[in-house]
Formats: sequence, structure tokens, C-alpha cells
Amino acid sequence: MKFSRLIGKAEKIVDSHEQGHPVESAKLSKLQRLLGEKISRYQAKLEEMDDPKKRKKLQTRLKVVNAQLKKSKQLSAR
Repeated sequence: MKFSRLIGKAEKIVDSHEQGHPVESAKLSKLQRLLGEKISRYQAKLEEMDDPKKRKKLQTRLKVVNAQLKKSKQLSAR
């Protein structure tokens, strides 16, 4: 799944929860799985990347995906 689409889904779930709607555990676990897969792909790409501009962009995306995963784990703990 593309980065922007994945982050959009994560934000939608968090926003829905903040508005008082219950979060479906199946959707949350699927989101966490997808975010975990994206993190592992980004880390693998970072190891083989040499271009400093692309590395910086990838590191930024990795930070965003990690933050979204952290948010989703906080939702599942509630």
C-alpha cells in the first residue's frame, strides 16, 4: 500500500476514535500489520541507499510510519 494511503487510513482511525466512535479490533490489527511491513521495507531500503536526499526523505517517512504505529498501539491498549 502506498505511503500516503496508509497514513490516511491510520489518521482516519485515530480521528474516528477521538470523536468517540469505537475502533474495530480487526481494522486496527490490520493497520498495525501494514505499518509494520512498511517499516521493515523502509529499513531495508535505508540500508542499501546511498543518495543523501533519498535517505533523508526515507528517514522522514520512517519516522511518520513509526509515529502512526505508536498511535495505533495506544488505541489498542485502551
